[in-house]
Amino acid sequence: MHANITTMKTTPQYTIRNVPAPVDKYLREQAKKRGRSLNQVIIDELSERAGVTKNGKKQTLLESLDWFIGSGMDQDVIDALEEEDRIQKQIARRELEEWQKRHTNDN
Repeated sequence: MHANITTMKTTPQYTIRNVPAPVDKYLREQAKKRGRSLNQVIIDELSERAGVTKNGKKQTLLESLDWFIGSGMDQDVIDALEEEDRIQKQIARRELEEWQKRHTNDN
């Protein structure tokens, strides 16, 4: 008689070391502000950066805005929105870097 072994799908787990103090401070502030756990805020931030939805699928800009704008947009509008999204992400990265510099100097 052979044992029937089933493969259980597990969620990956990470241990993150050497988190810079300004990043730790930012994440903890976000957790407090959102009323969520630090773990959930980190998962949310990583998911957003990866452009992944809660169901684990890659999300297009159109999908992320569909609830707000609705469907039926032409390609020019979609292209403009995607360009704006790219620009806003660059701005957000710069602001985070500036925030980190300011808070690194505080320590």
